[in-house]
Amino acid sequence: MRQTVDTDRGLLIVEYDGALVDAVATALGDLKDQRFKVLKNAVNATAKQAQADLVAKAQAEYTAKKGPLKKAASIKKGTDSNPEATITVKGTTLELREFKATAPRSGARAKILTSGSLKAIQSQKGSRAKAFLATFESGHTAIVQRQDGETYRRYGAKRQAKYGRHIDMTRVKKLLSISFPKMVGGSAVLGALAPDIYDTLLENVNKEIRRVMRT
Repeated sequence: MRQTVDTDRGLLIVEYDGALVDAVATALGDLKDQRFKVLKNAVNATAKQAQADLVAKAQAEYTAKKGPLKKAASIKKGTDSNPEATITVKGTTLELREFKATAPRSGARAKILTSGSLKAIQSQKGSRAKAFLATFESGHTAIVQRQDGETYRRYGAKRQAKYGRHIDMTRVKKLLSISFPKMVGGSAVLGALAPDIYDTLLENVNKEIRRVMRT
């Protein structure tokens, strides 16, 4: 068997060769025709456990909510003819508010890593603008920050008519952090779990062999 880990791309490949297939066939004896079914079940069980472990580990490393993270990780199961499983984690960059954050009048504070602490969000240049909570016309609420040197031009007159002539016309920007794929693809999550995934696959292969032999 061979294992490749690429935390930069969030990629983990666990491959088995003909030697494992032959070993399973030998262990099954007269039931060797079920060797690919054994491999399929072992691979799928390993993928399911790896999915749960990825979510749990990411939850332990980051303050993002578990529910959306679990939904972001899906499994493409293997079959008898193709006993390979794929875990795919999708999702765009999350807004800062998806993590642990507070937004008092003194300025928004956020904590991304569970090992960190709530830190004030403040620009390091210009007016050193602080972040704050804002609700857009669509009803969406987000933590935003004013962007020095950038103003609302296209809808400037409309904004002044709605909020008054003295409204601050500096453009605000929603603050983002990290995506789910980036969370699980880092060395702190995928890199830490990779050795366990390899061992789990071997355990599940042996478990499936014993199950078939008992039936």
